[in-house]
Amino acid sequence: MIDLNQLIDDRNRPLWNTLNQHFKIDIQSSVNNEYHCYSINDTATIYVVPYDLSADSFTHELLHVYLRYRRVFMGAAFTNTVNSSTTLKRLLNVRLVEHVGNCLDHIKMHEQYEVMGFDPAKFILDFTLHKCSSSELRDLRKYYKQNGMYNSQAISLYFGKFFAMCADFNPAFDYEKCFEALDKLDPQLFAILDQLVSDWEGFDIEDDDILRSDYHTMLTNFYESMKRWMTGKKFHFAED
Repeated sequence: MIDLNQLIDDRNRPLWNTLNQHFKIDIQSSVNNEYHCYSINDTATIYVVPYDLSADSFTHELLHVYLRYRRVFMGAAFTNTVNSSTTLKRLLNVRLVEHVGNCLDHIKMHEQYEVMGFDPAKFILDFTLHKCSSSELRDLRKYYKQNGMYNSQAISLYFGKFFAMCADFNPAFDYEKCFEALDKLDPQLFAILDQLVSDWEGFDIEDDDILRSDYHTMLTNFYESMKRWMTGKKFHFAED
């Protein structure tokens, strides 16, 4: 039996009550010893670690559901955008696309998490892990483009590192030089990703105005920019 008193307190109870009015929330024990959630329609299942019940980690998952409550499905929309292009779909594998969507969600969730008073260090499992090592940057510089062909695995690494750094809120890490290295390696791609994150950061998920800016528009702009970036390039895919 999972003790809800260890997951819900005065800080997250208003959020819990709001979500319970709109979703059937089921709490289950995690089989992989990690907190995560799965939502479909008006049902949300939150998986918790029974031997490490944490209101902080539980609130993180509630905030994922809260984005659904606000009808903001950025991760799914990003997936659909990638799948609209055969080449883009090959460049960005399913796992990477899920990672990017998760990072975009975290960008919107983090501020509310801290305002509620939860421990920043418990926002994500790898909070203390630096998201871009010098060896990864060396690999990118070495393999990104060889003999006029762009390496799909290096492009995936570029995407993964960029979004991971954007969604890392550990004040101990300064990613300025890492971002500069990515910008120098491919200024056009860097500008595309930077614009998407900037647009997303400026998007107000609390705005109920029917005329508010739509996150689908920023993804359309991203898609069109990526099509221009891919035009004329030759790619080496790992499976080729």
